[in-house]
Amino acid sequence: MKKILLYVLCSLICNIAISQNIMNVEHHSFKSTTYKETRSFRIAVPTSVYPNVKYNILFVLDADYAFDLIASTAIYLQTFEYIPPTAVVAIDYSTPGNRNDVGYDLSNNSLDSSGELFYNYINTDLAREISKILPTSGFNTLVGHSYTASYLNYYIDAGNDYIKSYILFSPEEMGQLPRFETNYKTNVPSIRIITAEDDTDGRKSFGQNLYKTFHEKHYDVKLKTIKADHMSIIPAGIMVALTGLYDKYYNMGNIYNIIEQSDTSLWEIFSNINESNKNLYNQALPISGSYISAFLWTAIRRDEKESIDKLRVYYKNALMNEESDPNALGVMGDLMNKLGLWEEADYFLDRCLARYKKLKLEHETLYWRRVYALNVLPKLGQYKKAWKLLEEGKKIYPDEKAIFSYYQGVLSIENNYLIKQGIEQMKFAISNPVILKNNFVDPEKAGELLKNGISILENIKH
Repeated sequence: MKKILLYVLCSLICNIAISQNIMNVEHHSFKSTTYKETRSFRIAVPTSVYPNVKYNILFVLDADYAFDLIASTAIYLQTFEYIPPTAVVAIDYSTPGNRNDVGYDLSNNSLDSSGELFYNYINTDLAREISKILPTSGFNTLVGHSYTASYLNYYIDAGNDYIKSYILFSPEEMGQLPRFETNYKTNVPSIRIITAEDDTDGRKSFGQNLYKTFHEKHYDVKLKTIKADHMSIIPAGIMVALTGLYDKYYNMGNIYNIIEQSDTSLWEIFSNINESNKNLYNQALPISGSYISAFLWTAIRRDEKESIDKLRVYYKNALMNEESDPNALGVMGDLMNKLGLWEEADYFLDRCLARYKKLKLEHETLYWRRVYALNVLPKLGQYKKAWKLLEEGKKIYPDEKAIFSYYQGVLSIENNYLIKQGIEQMKFAISNPVILKNNFVDPEKAGELLKNGISILENIKH
């Protein structure tokens, strides 16, 4: 069973489901050198992503009716880490629904003059424009339905270098199959064919023949027939298509399963998974709190010294970037604290709070302030800084003042620092038992700490 650690929860809360709307759709236009006129397109991206993400690109044909459905599903799946970071691009026609732009001849797998322009536009103009707007990974997928699904055979037959994978929804029958004689020099294309149970026999049969042909060519191909008709196949099948495309992608869920079921060292598991994701999908594992926790915290619990050392170095280097995820910095600081490496813990937690402040997300710092002020700074003798961090917390969380007063009381009493002020803060905290309980603090234990503080103060007086 997958372990749900605090760091995973912190990462999800801080980086995923904060916003009511998880998707942003941006409208763009530019002067196309191919068409020598202004063309427009749309991009859907998640509202919240890890820093320094490079996006896989999912290009959608017939975007007038397919884009919204496909984009919302792709954004949902990546928001909850089922698939890697993906931007969805609507390849808008010159006018909505104008498939004449595609210019594809089903009878002989060829393009007319309009089709040649459209093909060049996608692979040069649009590709160049996307790379100006977003950092891209190079893993590009093209999606088509019916006529445009069969159009994708032209790309596959041509050995297109720009598109790495294809999703074909209910491909339209062709007079004859292309020969597909191109020998791919690098990775062969990934192809996912989705057919509908309630579609015509001809389309279903053609989908099966395509699958057999691609399979014989040793392409990475899968065929799935689902309960749908010709038009409902997109809403019914897009999740099947995307999860099928990323069937070998290691996300947080299957990473925990691998860790729990394997006797291999954490460093070796990490290295193998990271290389697999990079090789198959151009995506290294994110430098996020949840992933750092999965590998480094598990290595610490298992006392795998070699894995701990290698993972420490890897993540320390990865987190040198000034734009690092603040939650990842916090997790790294807390894990250094657990290892007794106080200076390193100080470095990461200080940067964690600074990043949250810069991003105007200081309301996400309660846990990290507690770890920093109570577990790390006292070990370095920095009681004044610790007290100040907790005092700042009262301003950030005005309704939760009592929990910061409690932490100040703990800091004071356990370290014999500002005992009188600490006792007063602890008294205030105890007068708000509901807030203490909501923050997993037992009011009775707080009372025992208060008694200890009073006893320390009396001894000082005598």
